Amino acid sequence: MKTRIILLCLSFHVITFAALGQKYPVDTIPAIYDLIEEVDTAIINRHVQHLQDFVTRDCFSPQAVDAQNWIYDQFESYGLDVELQDFTVWGQESSDNVIATLTGSLYPDEYVIVGGHYDSFATPLEAPGADDNASGTSGVMEIARILSNYEFERTLVFCAWSGEEYGLHGSEAYASNAAALGMNILGYFNLDMIGYLEPGHTTIKTSLFYPNTAEQLASFYKDVCAIYLPDFEINDGEYIGGDSDHSSFNNNGYMGIFPFEDEDYYSPYIHSLDDVVGLSYNNPEQAKVFTQASLASAVTLAGWHDPTGIGDSQTQRMLSVVYPNPTSGKIHVSIPTNADKSYYSVTTIDGRSLITGFLSNNQEIDLSTLSDGFYFFHVKNSDLEDTHKLMIKK
Repeated sequence: MKTRIILLCLSFHVITFAALGQKYPVDTIPAIYDLIEEVDTAIINRHVQHLQDFVTRDCFSPQAVDAQNWIYDQFESYGLDVELQDFTVWGQESSDNVIATLTGSLYPDEYVIVGGHYDSFATPLEAPGADDNASGTSGVMEIARILSNYEFERTLVFCAWSGEEYGLHGSEAYASNAAALGMNILGYFNLDMIGYLEPGHTTIKTSLFYPNTAEQLASFYKDVCAIYLPDFEINDGEYIGGDSDHSSFNNNGYMGIFPFEDEDYYSPYIHSLDDVVGLSYNNPEQAKVFTQASLASAVTLAGWHDPTGIGDSQTQRMLSVVYPNPTSGKIHVSIPTNADKSYYSVTTIDGRSLITGFLSNNQEIDLSTLSDGFYFFHVKNSDLEDTHKLMIKK
């Protein structure tokens, strides 16, 4: 994480969802519950340790180039298309950005990006950078490993930035080039410092940083986490004088958000020889939750690709779409136009039936009489049925 104060340029980009005035749809996708369980703390821990073992990843050092090449090899081993992006820092050569791409099956020119910087900084030059930011880099790599096994409608891009510690140079090079090319980036999720929990604290929480122009993406992230990680506490962050790579995207007209460690108790060891596993990176479970949150958000935004049509496989589209979710009371339900004799029911988590009725396409249903909490919304017809985990939050 860069600790210099950066003024954010609050601009708009004509091809993003924000400019179109659309709200990101959030729905319960059962397969995501299984996907986030694939996040493996043992793998994240090994990657954090391996990155620490380079001794330093200062972007001007040979070790940073070694780390760059190792990350490249990892991405490539997942079967992703990988490239290096060269750029300079203050006119000097540095290690490169590592960019891995999983091309979308239906909308390849719409992009969802997950990234974090792999460079580190300390004085003297030895900079182990376990929490800042081997942790976030390892989270990005774990998301790439898992999602490389599936297909999505939109293109997913996994980025390991360099040059962050000297002023967001790597991500700025990428985002400014993307804007010049007119890339339609729907959202950027930043992982930077995700593995430190203050000793004695037990609640895993994030301070979420974003400018006003990215409020739509921040709300989307909160809604996704409310479904899949309801115990993950999310608080809007107050600007603390630091910055990270999400700002490069916001400054170039895209929406980027930065879920950070608890801003009041983030790692005190960053940018020092003590930013090491066990002391600074001290809570793998927190690293897992942060990784799961960005994974679930990226998948929801990218969209599952179903090449065969409606089916009961977890990786296929569901029969119905229910939104908004969470809801303050009213929901809209969309079903295929050829779905015959459909009906719905709302049950408690333990299966007690509360509301039932017949269902037509694009129907609004008022659930405002129900108390806040989680429910199951079931849709069924003569051929298929599916279930949504629905959250009511007034």
